[in-house]
Amino acid sequence: MILGSGLIARAFHGFADDPDTLVFASGVSNSGERDSAVFLRERTLLETALHQSSKRLVYFGSCNVVNPEQNSPYFQHKRDMENRVLDSGKGVVFRLPQVVGRTRNPNTLTNYLRDCIVQARPLTLWTRAQRNLIDIDDVAAIATRLLASSDAPALASIASPWSLAMPHLVELFEQVLEKKAIVQLVERGEHMHVDSSLAEAVARDIGLDLGPDYPLRVIQKYYGTPHES
Repeated sequence: MILGSGLIARAFHGFADDPDTLVFASGVSNSGERDSAVFLRERTLLETALHQSSKRLVYFGSCNVVNPEQNSPYFQHKRDMENRVLDSGKGVVFRLPQVVGRTRNPNTLTNYLRDCIVQARPLTLWTRAQRNLIDIDDVAAIATRLLASSDAPALASIASPWSLAMPHLVELFEQVLEKKAIVQLVERGEHMHVDSSLAEAVARDIGLDLGPDYPLRVIQKYYGTPHES
C-alpha cells in the first residue's frame, strides 16, 4: 500500500499491492515550510497509519536531521516523525538527501537551481554549504533491496558518497545547461555529514554505479535534455 502521489510515491509503485508494507510518501516536501497546519496534517496521517495498520510502515526522513544547526520547524518536525515511527516498533525510516527526479515541484533544490539559471535569476550561494544528490530511481532500488533483507535496519541513510559544495553543484548545472549562473557568494554554511556506507554497499550489490561522476550523471539525466518537469 502507498500513501501519497508525488515523486517518491510514484517511484515505489511496486509496493502498491504489497500485503505487508505501507509506504508513507505523503510527508511535507518543502524544507522551508513553516505552516503548523501542514505539519499537523502529516503527523495526524502518520499516527493514524501507525495505529490502524499492522503493516510495516516505511517513512522517509532527512539526512540533515543529524545536524544540530538544522533547527527550523521543518527539521524539528522530521525528527519528531522519525522518532514516532521508530518508537512504534513496526516502522522503517530511510533518511534521504536531495532526491532528484521528474517533478513539477518548484521547491526542490535542483528544479530551483535549473529555473534560476535558465531564467537568469540571481542565486545567492553559501560557499560552505553542501548538498548530496541521489536519483529517485536509485533510492527506490536500494530501498527495495533493503526491505527484502531479513536483517534490514530500522534506520538507514540512502545517499550517494558525494556531498558537494553549492558552488560546485551550480558549476555542474552550468555544464549541463550550457549557461552561466548569476551568483553571489556568501561565506556561510556547513558541511553535510552523511553516512552512505550501507547505501554504497547495496548499490555495489545490485550493480548501481555511484562513482565520482555520479552527481553530474544525475543532473544530466533529468536536466540535460528537454523534458516536462
